[in-house]
Amino acid sequence: MAPKFHKLNYKYGIVEYPLTLKEFDEIILEFPKTERKFYEIAIKALKKDVAEHEQILFLTSADPKLTKFGFMVITEKKLIFVTMKTGIFAGAETEIIEYSKIKEVDFDIAPNPMGLAQMELGMIYLKIKGGLGTKKRTIRNINKHSVEDIVKILREKIN
Repeated sequence: MAPKFHKLNYKYGIVEYPLTLKEFDEIILEFPKTERKFYEIAIKALKKDVAEHEQILFLTSADPKLTKFGFMVITEKKLIFVTMKTGIFAGAETEIIEYSKIKEVDFDIAPNPMGLAQMELGMIYLKIKGGLGTKKRTIRNINKHSVEDIVKILREKIN
């Protein structure tokens, strides 16, 4: 089997999608220890919601809620937000959004008048069918180089 991860240097690497959660679990061993810990916590939470052979089409760090950081995981069957919990009992929570509930996907790159940002500038906007109408959701802190790929995958999945 061809490798799904190509390490460029100590900080950067290229992950080839699609991959399974098990493959991703093996890939993170190549990440620096402090960064790896976040992925290990997220994978532990994802094991409850992602089937063994379900394909992950894209995984990126993101802020799924305004004050919480975590990951956005696009699988072949659903969109999953992993929100990291901090404190003594650190862990992660998952939130699943079925593609059939997503009505619209849009994106933006946030302007930054102060120069270099402390965070990533990409944003994804979702309109989600709710019980009493449409709910809007903004996902922030996405790498601006990944935003277009994410939007393309999500738009294909909702059509």
